[in-house]
Amino acid sequence: MNHGNKTSEVTRADITCRVASAHDRQAVIATLAEAFAHEPAFSFILPNHAARSRALMRAFGIAFDQDTRAGAVFLTDQAEAVTLWRSPEQMREGRWEALRTRLPYLLAFGTAIGRAATVADLIKANLPPQGCWYLRYAGSLSQHRGKGFGGAAIRAGLARADADRARAWLETADVNNLALYRSLGFEVVKTWQVPEGPRFWGMMRAAR
Repeated sequence: MNHGNKTSEVTRADITCRVASAHDRQAVIATLAEAFAHEPAFSFILPNHAARSRALMRAFGIAFDQDTRAGAVFLTDQAEAVTLWRSPEQMREGRWEALRTRLPYLLAFGTAIGRAATVADLIKANLPPQGCWYLRYAGSLSQHRGKGFGGAAIRAGLARADADRARAWLETADVNNLALYRSLGFEVVKTWQVPEGPRFWGMMRAAR
C-alpha cells in the first residue's frame, strides 16, 4: 500500500538488517502501526485516531503473516525500521489468500471496510502488469526518522530485487516520501486519486 513518514534520510553503513522471524512479529507490527498513525490513506479510511490505531495493529499483523509467506519482511536490529515485500511471483494477492484474509480485515476495519476496500481495489488496479518485487509497506519509528534506518530497510529488499535482476514497485500516498524513494532509484510512473480521498503515486525502480 503506502508508506509511513520517512522524508529525507542520511545514509549509514553501520545499520544492519535481517529477515524477520516469527519472534519479530509484534515488534514489526508496533513499528508499522506507529509509522502509519497519520498516513494519508489510513487517515482517510479511519479518521478517528483511536479507531485507526486499533485497526492498524490488527491490519499489520495480517500483512506480516501474508508477506512472510509471499515475499520477505526486513527489519533493522531493534525494529527501528521495517519493510514488507512481496515477490514478483506473488505480487498480486491470490484468490485463496484474499478469501482467507477477508474476515480478519473486516474485523480490523469494521464499518470502515468500504473505504478500505476502495483504496485496496485502486492499488490492485494500478499494479504493473508484470511481476516486480513489491514494497508493500515501509515505516520507521518517529524517534529514528532521518537517521538512515528507513533507507537501510528498503535497501535490504532492493538487494533481493537486484539479485533477481527484477524491477521494484511501490505506491505512496504521502508526497513527502517521493524524494527519498527517488534517491533509492524509484521514479514516478503513474498517479491516481481515491474518490474524496488521497492521491497516490506509483513508483518503479528499473532492474539492475
